[in-house]
Amino acid sequence: MTNFSSSIDRVFSASRRAGRLVTILLLPVLLAAPATRAAQAVKTGQFVFPRLQFTVYDESVDIWNSSPGGDVNLRSKIQELTNINVSQDPKVVHLADLEELSRYPFVFMMSEGFFKLPEQEEKNLREFLERGGFIYADDCVFRGEDRFFKCYIELINKLFPGNPMRKIPYDHEIFHCYYDFPTGAPHMQGVPNGAYGLFEPGTGRLMTVVTPGDEHCGWCNSFFSPEKNRQSIEFGVNIIIYFLTH
Repeated sequence: MTNFSSSIDRVFSASRRAGRLVTILLLPVLLAAPATRAAQAVKTGQFVFPRLQFTVYDESVDIWNSSPGGDVNLRSKIQELTNINVSQDPKVVHLADLEELSRYPFVFMMSEGFFKLPEQEEKNLREFLERGGFIYADDCVFRGEDRFFKCYIELINKLFPGNPMRKIPYDHEIFHCYYDFPTGAPHMQGVPNGAYGLFEPGTGRLMTVVTPGDEHCGWCNSFFSPEKNRQSIEFGVNIIIYFLTH
């Protein structure tokens, strides 16, 4: 798969220069630090789809910043297929910066290789989820393997001992809330493990979801059949709608 790490700074630079930080205030989500500057004031009622930058030690080609065009396509399709007021501005948030991360209740995380986070990033990730944030993580798939998928599950299980991630049952609403997926998450390539989730004790709300099948590459509309690409987009829409309604 083509790596866009050399161009992602250009793709996301406009958002950084503008300094426009947007989030959804209609959700039971995160509280930013009170010292937030005026230039970082939020826009209400607008959904933002940020990419999460995190520490990657693996030397795989496709790391956290691969193929930002997939994000662009998904945002465009969300606007086309639903009435969600979605920002089309690209945005990167940094796992090392909890204050910044806390302004975005939803983030997208992806890579294709093994990874191990520094202690501070691990603490921030746990804090983010405990405050009500949601992470959708997707394995970019390296040589048909499930490296990122396995590492992500190991990480979450470490951070939430006693509440391990488990396979999301096919009758769960995330597979049926807008588009219907009777057999779970669509699979583009890689190991067909199925989607796994971390369920919040007491409420059953999904706090984070990880897929092994390279949904993001389907969003790119370049690597798979038109039918697979469509399915990946539709499942992306389901994830967003699930998040917005929980």
